[in-house]
Amino acid sequence: MSNIWIAASDNKIDKVREYIESGSYTANSKDPNGYTPMHAAASYGNLDLLKYLVSQGGDINIQDSDGDTPLHHVETVEAAKFLIEELKADFKIKNKDGLTPAKYQEEEDEYPELIEYLSSLEKLGTLPAMKTGIGASQSNLELPNGERVKMYLSKDSDENLSDELIQRRKEIESIMNDDLTEEQKDEKLRSIILGVVSGNVHQLKESDGPESKRQR
Repeated sequence: MSNIWIAASDNKIDKVREYIESGSYTANSKDPNGYTPMHAAASYGNLDLLKYLVSQGGDINIQDSDGDTPLHHVETVEAAKFLIEELKADFKIKNKDGLTPAKYQEEEDEYPELIEYLSSLEKLGTLPAMKTGIGASQSNLELPNGERVKMYLSKDSDENLSDELIQRRKEIESIMNDDLTEEQKDEKLRSIILGVVSGNVHQLKESDGPESKRQR
């Protein structure tokens, strides 16, 4: 027996499209447990299908009966990055147990790289509130590895910094000095921080080896 949830899990885009175009289901149709095609596509890393579902009105932050969003059920960093960076999934939403995607994955304790990525992003909590100019930005914005923007903007001689830190400081200084709106500055700073997160995950991958795969 087939339905849209199975088709979404199996990455059968044509079949999913057929179900939606027939009017029998939508991208947000829930089974008895509140599970949707969005959850299925995210869980199995079917990213092209997920993008299609969003184009058909799929809610990237839709919650099932447990309060889990599609992001709670991703199993790879690639999928998490796609949901957050491309589809703008909210990584701060908590399920009925009070767990964000990061905390949920910590409890599952199966994917260290994914845990590192999601946990690092939670440290971006001050970024959306950064609306009071450069002073607040310097003091409030903490990078995922514990470093602060203020350090990058310090007057220390470049000879005391690594090439990477020098480059990152120049990027941040450029953003702060450009004639940009606070929203534009936020977005550019977010990109830098996401780069730091990706770097942390890459280092973890090299030290710990490949992720295990959750048994289905």
